[in-house]
Amino acid sequence: MISRKNRIAAIHMGKKSLGLDDDTYRDMLEHVTGKRSAKDMSDDHLIHVLQHMETLGFNQRKDFGQKPKVKLSKEQLIAKIEALLADAGKHWNYAIGIAKKMFNKEALEFCTEHELWKIVAALEYQKKRGAK
Repeated sequence: MISRKNRIAAIHMGKKSLGLDDDTYRDMLEHVTGKRSAKDMSDDHLIHVLQHMETLGFNQRKDFGQKPKVKLSKEQLIAKIEALLADAGKHWNYAIGIAKKMFNKEALEFCTEHELWKIVAALEYQKKRGAK
């Protein structure tokens, strides 16, 4: 289940992806929901805004980044990282940033299985911190 916070984050990513200035963005919100701010919307309103943004060309899958190509032994770890990122509404660059900070690696493809496990642990820890 996608949280309210993640839907609002996705809307803001859509705003950036579609190149909307603040006035145009707020006009679009008001046109779709009658409200000028995402924080004032119900979950149903947020979903309607995301659907409307998709009709305008926003693609959540594309705009969250590309899944790295890794050998078969690392695929399950990458899939777990992808699920945690999607759940948190984070871009692949977030995981790449963790790899860079923890292991000085420029891409997830360069990480060992052990390092990928540590990235999964870091994302799980972040998830638990966000739940509090």
